[in-house]
Amino acid sequence: MFTYRIDEEIEFRLPEERFAEEATALVRRNLKHLSEWLPWVHENFSVEDALEFVRRNRRNFAENRGYGVHIIYRGQHAGNIGYNNIDWKNRSTEIGYWLAASFQGKGIMTRACRAFVSYAFDELKLNRIDIRCGVGNTKSRAIPERLGFKQEGVLRQAELLRDKYIDLVAYAMLAEEWRELREK
Repeated sequence: MFTYRIDEEIEFRLPEERFAEEATALVRRNLKHLSEWLPWVHENFSVEDALEFVRRNRRNFAENRGYGVHIIYRGQHAGNIGYNNIDWKNRSTEIGYWLAASFQGKGIMTRACRAFVSYAFDELKLNRIDIRCGVGNTKSRAIPERLGFKQEGVLRQAELLRDKYIDLVAYAMLAEEWRELREK
């Protein structure tokens, strides 16, 4: 099993089929909280949905197109973070994430995202990272803002969420900007 510790409280774990029931239970406990902003969360979310995520994640990892990990906080699955669709030609990716309601307010996602950004620039040698958040999702938006990402604009009606289109705020960080921030 692949795990990567980022500090004394948080580690990343690659999703595996044996954790599908645990992941499903976490999503189901947080249906109301997560479905407000995530199109893939629905009231019939099942173990099969979690297994399909594991399979898709393995394919993307094997094809070097990106991957997601479980965020483990003090031994408990707290959420997920991932590189969505790494574009190797342009050396860029988009980071997506979610966190269960009971784990919010502890700095978990900021630390996880910081580690993912550093890894993307230092190890993967990417040049650009995007993060997109629903305009009204202030908690999600706080992460890139806290990390120094630049807001590049609003993508109007960019995501279908249930039965309506929502606007997304687009944030980006460049490798040179990240290096400058770390040197301060």
